[in-house]
Amino acid sequence: MSDHLFPDPPALARPLTLAGDKPSPSADRSDKKNYAQRLSNHLAQTVADALRPHYPGITPDAMGMGQEAQVDVAKGRKRLDVKALDPTLGLILCVSIKTYSFQDYSPRTGKLGRWTKNIVRNDHELRGEAMVLHQRQPYSVLIAVMFEPLSTCDDGDPAKASDIGKSSFAHHVTTLSKRSGRGKRPVVGGTGKMWVDLGAEDTRYDLFEKVFIGLYETDGPDRGEVRFFDVDESPPRNGRPSDAQTLSFDEFVALVHGEVERRNRFAPTWSEPEDSEDS
Repeated sequence: MSDHLFPDPPALARPLTLAGDKPSPSADRSDKKNYAQRLSNHLAQTVADALRPHYPGITPDAMGMGQEAQVDVAKGRKRLDVKALDPTLGLILCVSIKTYSFQDYSPRTGKLGRWTKNIVRNDHELRGEAMVLHQRQPYSVLIAVMFEPLSTCDDGDPAKASDIGKSSFAHHVTTLSKRSGRGKRPVVGGTGKMWVDLGAEDTRYDLFEKVFIGLYETDGPDRGEVRFFDVDESPPRNGRPSDAQTLSFDEFVALVHGEVERRNRFAPTWSEPEDSEDS
């Protein structure tokens, strides 16, 4: 039985509505760019609001102020989507929001393609963000999320063994997986998933701690439903990942907070008291 008389709306229903009408893939580039920026801003607000109970000073704030606030980096200042600052420790968390909203379109042929044209550029942008932030503030936890429609999972051809046979979503995962994993070194040859926690000592500054793809429904009664796929995991070559392979919005928020807690473990641990001979 639900705890509420009316169920909560899907996590991304509000940002998708506030972003306004989505242009067609063949629309003018400026129209698509403006839509993508509006959607990114509203997604940042949604993520910040969900993390606010853990980080009261996170920006953008509850009124939307501090959108893409800036932080000092080695060469000037860097614009951020979602950030949490500690007055003593500096930047402790940054969530970088990326969107892939439009199917590739060729003006020359007038045909729609896949969803792959810009993913390498997105990876390069993330690399630059991670490098400038981690070099200056190595203890900060950086999370990247690429929000994209679930339909990115539906292209490709399972019958083709070539690289274009896999879905655009699978291509995104394999491209962005090399941008994730700072702070952890996998143990080769171990049973299961084993890794060494390097924490802030990891000098691979060009990596994010975690990278996710947020797959969301764009239409119908489930519009705004979203599931988060960790790019450190193996994706299905074709088709959509199952719920068991993904995280809900609440699970994603909890995992992000867990990454920050793991990076900032200051509480000492104590040994068990020994039995005294005098007692």
